[in-house]
Amino acid sequence: MPESFELSELETDLLVELFNIGVGRAADSLSRMVNQEDHLSVPSVEFCSVEKMAEFLGGDTIICSVSQKMTASFNAKTMLLFPEKNGMEVVRQLMGSHLSDELIAEMEEEALNEIGNIILNACIGAIATALEKKFDVELPIFERGSPMDLLMPSESSDGSGVLLIRIRMDLSECEVNGYLVFILGPTSQKNLQNSLKIMIEKVSG
Repeated sequence: MPESFELSELETDLLVELFNIGVGRAADSLSRMVNQEDHLSVPSVEFCSVEKMAEFLGGDTIICSVSQKMTASFNAKTMLLFPEKNGMEVVRQLMGSHLSDELIAEMEEEALNEIGNIILNACIGAIATALEKKFDVELPIFERGSPMDLLMPSESSDGSGVLLIRIRMDLSECEVNGYLVFILGPTSQKNLQNSLKIMIEKVSG
């Protein structure tokens, strides 16, 4: 992300609050799905380049991704990312620990798509409601590959960056770490910031 792009403390706090609302809703839905108490935390929101995010995730490490594209006043590719072993553990908790590894692997794509759909749409919904925007959201897509292959925008977009939200998924029987990211081009970065400024002005005024 361009070094000139920087959110104020108030804008960052607002984003954290919006994502807290979204993941809180998602946690309730996931708890019912896995029949376990489920807590999703949002400890931090930060910005980095696509390249730095890929390096952070481990270069050639294989990860699992569920992604959706959202379009409106600002466009973004939203992604839920899990290290490969964590993705399998989430599916195991969802489908049942009694199932074999082979059967879990066969069900992985469908199960992670459902989990990703719940978490991503809950966060997008929270943002849309707060900013009074309507987003068009595509169906979730499951992919497995290296971080750079999954994160790099399909179209050339110099200056694209990552809005990174670290997530810890605490189920009553396990703990899984994952990452929620929004990839935005330069124009969408500015439009997002403008939307946050307008909301802050409404609340302050």
